Amino acid sequence: PISRYGDLPQELWVEVDKAIARVEQDLGRKFGDAENPLLFSCRSGARISMPGMMDTVLNVGLTKKTVEGLAKATNNPKFAYDAYRRLLDMFGDVVLGIPHEAFEDKLEALKEKVGV
Repeated sequence: PISRYGDLPQELWVEVDKAIARVEQDLGRKFGDAENPLLFSCRSGARISMPGMMDTVLNVGLTKKTVEGLAKATNNPKFAYDAYRRLLDMFGDVVLGIPHEAFEDKLEALKEKVGV
């Protein structure tokens, strides 16, 4: 169970670390690596299927450093920074409870300011 401080038990973190290492080995990428980042999609789960009710956070592993590696690897900075934007939006909404609209309002204001 998650502690009252929102952290997972140490034993679970050990299993998470092992699973990440296995995926890194299988894909030849490294979680947190600035040159060849490994990204994850995190989805909530339930004992029974609940279509449309699952919270998702995409692109876990993108940071200010790894987004540059993704841009180089894909030769597409626009794609990389849009993926990073989506991570921040989803993490804010799903994990921190910041309404999606707060991100969209800021993005629209910025786009209008720079004429995009």
